[in-house]
Amino acid sequence: MKSIIRKSNVRTRTLAVSAWCLVWLSGPCPAAPDLASLCADRAAMERVYHVHRLGTKQPFDQAMPPDLLEKLVRQELKKESVLRNAYGVEITQAMVEAEVKRIQATTRAPEVLAEIQHALGDDAARFARTMARPILVERELRHRFDNDDKLHAAQRKDAEQARACFLANQTPKDTRNVTWQLAARPTEETHATPAPSPAPTQANAKSNAYTNDATALLAQPLAAPEHATPGEEKHYFDDLDPELQKVLRVQLQKPGDVSAVIETPGGFLVFQAREKSAITLTATSVSIPKRSYDEWLAQQPEKKP
Repeated sequence: MKSIIRKSNVRTRTLAVSAWCLVWLSGPCPAAPDLASLCADRAAMERVYHVHRLGTKQPFDQAMPPDLLEKLVRQELKKESVLRNAYGVEITQAMVEAEVKRIQATTRAPEVLAEIQHALGDDAARFARTMARPILVERELRHRFDNDDKLHAAQRKDAEQARACFLANQTPKDTRNVTWQLAARPTEETHATPAPSPAPTQANAKSNAYTNDATALLAQPLAAPEHATPGEEKHYFDDLDPELQKVLRVQLQKPGDVSAVIETPGGFLVFQAREKSAITLTATSVSIPKRSYDEWLAQQPEKKP
């Protein structure tokens, strides 16, 4: 009986939050809040997260002191300023509305979302600017940074030089070797913890759909099954990003073949096939990371609230 009541409460709260959002979305655009209001709302949201955080934790006022909350808010304001000044992108109310709807449609914790809405005074405009807007700004800014050819030109040049070394039968610096099993992962290994699967994202302007998680997978050998002993680790080709699989199947057909420079959000990759059989593919790879997003952001002018 308790589980039925709980599910009913979740549905009721979700419907209430959805209705609340529809009321706000049809209303006028709210005035811009001051820094103190933004910090207060961020604190209200963080308190909800703190309550639901598992394990041993400090009191909220120690974990999230006022100076840290202000730093986080100023950073969010700065990101929006950089997005506007560096890339000419202005966040519109329509964009924020779409992000609110996306959050409502995809949340896996409707009760927590309802608690955050309540902590923000059941005010949809406060919810939009405290939760939805920062998420939207971060995604838009990161997407443009990842695909800014000028910012990452030096790193691409290094990747092109590494490819030239492969083509000249030379070994570039900082290479790694990996052998992939071309067969599907055995069913008895499915209980192990495989490398994380990247969440689907919109393909960028360079026609690749790699996520930052996928970049991390490509830059290092895939995680071995937990039960494997040293020397017995196996890496499976099927665990790679599907788009990368397509590229490597075409470009690494025999030993000595060198891939094109492959761009991901986090860097540039080059592969050379060493051995290939019906069951395995061994390749040497070079991974050139792009400029650091955090370092680049720190160099941008501060936003004055």
